[in-house]
Order: sequence, then structure tokens, then C-alpha cells
Amino acid sequence: MERETVLITGGAGFIGSNLAEYLLKRGHKVIVLDDLSRSTTDNIRACYNHSPHFYFVKGSVMDFDLVDRLVNNVDMVFHLAAQVHWEESIDDPLPSFAVNTLGTQNVLEAVRRSMIKRDPLKLMLYASSSEVYGTAQYVPMDENHPFNPQSPYAAGKAAADRLCSAYHHVYNVPIIILRQFNTYGPNQRIKGYSAVIPKFVSQVANNCPPTIYGDGLQTKDFHYIDDLIGAYSLIIDKWADLDLFGRAINFGTGRETSINALADIVIETVAEQTGRDLKGKLKPIHLPKRPGEVMRFTADISLAKKCLGFTPKTDIREGIAKYTSWFLKEGSPAV
Repeated sequence: MERETVLITGGAGFIGSNLAEYLLKRGHKVIVLDDLSRSTTDNIRACYNHSPHFYFVKGSVMDFDLVDRLVNNVDMVFHLAAQVHWEESIDDPLPSFAVNTLGTQNVLEAVRRSMIKRDPLKLMLYASSSEVYGTAQYVPMDENHPFNPQSPYAAGKAAADRLCSAYHHVYNVPIIILRQFNTYGPNQRIKGYSAVIPKFVSQVANNCPPTIYGDGLQTKDFHYIDDLIGAYSLIIDKWADLDLFGRAINFGTGRETSINALADIVIETVAEQTGRDLKGKLKPIHLPKRPGEVMRFTADISLAKKCLGFTPKTDIREGIAKYTSWFLKEGSPAV
């Protein structure tokens, strides 16, 4: 296996830190760029065990000069840095657009310039989002599903998604766009705005009822982190033999879970792992529906299966059990 030098933007975040540790174990050199505004160095503690092949740079994708310097010294760029919570984008839309769209353009422009100066970059991966699709017009949702972003976050990711495609078609940037559905797993922490699974697990672990916005019938395609890292691995191994540059590819499970069902699974799992009798004692509290929330998600992963042999292995109950075990050891507070 050829050992590459990989830059991961947002590499101290939930997905980025898991990816960094995986790449280091495979023998690659990893540079993480992260401003720690929504992440923590706790996520990358294990990466320092791989020194001198691991480097952490505290900084932002909004700093073009910094991004430009880093890109000029790597073989691959995996761009994961983002403001990731759609609720936060509703409360404060400008920073969301700046990081998710303009920050992505900074990375793309640095890659374009580096390809003029030196040997071409081998591979760039962009972590897009299923939120670009909006509520499903049909299920499962394939890569040709119309874009209908329903929050400033989703709109910014949609713009960045198409910007990546444009940079390939105009400048031949070797980029593949990963439209990731609702990923969860270890290193996904409570910090400010929170995704639904960490929030539910934290609430139930602290004897608080899970809070659900709306009737709870909205569905998502919850995708365990190990399966997503497996998808990245398949791309790293096979990209040279595929015709995926400039294209998007979905990664999820192809199965949908309602928020009501998720709350029940979390309550059952926390009860099992803590030995507490929670049955009938913790019932979800329903709050008014939030603007901007997508009501139905299910990924069509046919392209990933065909091109990469991708098959998700972790079902929702197994994944929640693994995440809950990690979360209880971490001791994050309720929110």
C-alpha cells in the first residue's frame, strides 16, 4: 500500500477524528486542520500515538493562506470542516454559509492552485449532506433526487456540493462528493447544538425524557460511523479505477427510522446498559415542530454498492448499543 499524506479539514470533529485514526492505522500521514469551535482535542488523543505521522494544526478553512500552505504539501484532501447543525443555521445563518460554502471554495481554490504549481493532487473528497435533498419526493432517494434544501445549512451545503462539481468540470479537480446521511457513533459529543442521537442518549442517561419536535413520525436514515469509514476506505482503495470524479455518491443504510422509534430504542438500550427500570417511566415530550426540519430521508445506495461493493453492516439497534456504551463512559452532560 502506498502511504499518502492526507489533509483532513474538520479532522477533530466526530467523523473527521474517526477517519484520521483509521488512516493513521493504515500507515498514512495525516494532517488535521480544525479550529475546535465545534470539536475537541479529546477526539484526537489517540492520533498522537502515531507521531511523527500525525500533525494537528489549529486553524480555520476561512483562512485561505493557511489552507493554501497545507494543501501544497499533501497527496489527498478530505474536506469535512463544516458548521453541521441545521438548527444553528436557522438561529444564525451567516456563519453557516461562510464556513460551509465560502470555506469550501477556499479549499477548492487552494487545490486548484496547487495543481498548477506541482504534481496534480491525487484525490479530494467532499463531505456533502443528505440535507441538500430536502424531504423525500420519492424513496429511496438516489443521487438524481432533486435538490430542495429547507434550511440555510442545507442551502449552503447544496451550493458547496455543486461548486465541487464545477471545479472538477472546469479545472479538472479530482473530487468525489459524498452525500452522507445521518451518521452517528463514538466521538459525537454534546457541544452546543446537538444531533438527535447524542441528545436522546444524554437525556435518558440522566433520567430526562427525550424531547421530540413535532409528532415524531419524521424519519431519517441513521448510518453508523464504522460503516461510513468503511465507505471512505473503499474509495481510497478503488478511486483510481472508477469514473467518479465530479460525481456525487450516497452513503447510508437504505432503511428509515422514525424519531418516535428512535426514542424507544434509546430508552430500551440505556435501561439495559445501566440496569435501570425505565419502561413506562420515561415517555418522550413532544414540542412544536421546528421550521426547516426534513420530514423523510431514505438513501438509495445502489451506486455505492455497484461501484464500490459498499454494504452497511450495522443496524440501528446494534449501533445505538455501541454508541450508548461509549457515551456512558464519556459521561457527557444532559441537555
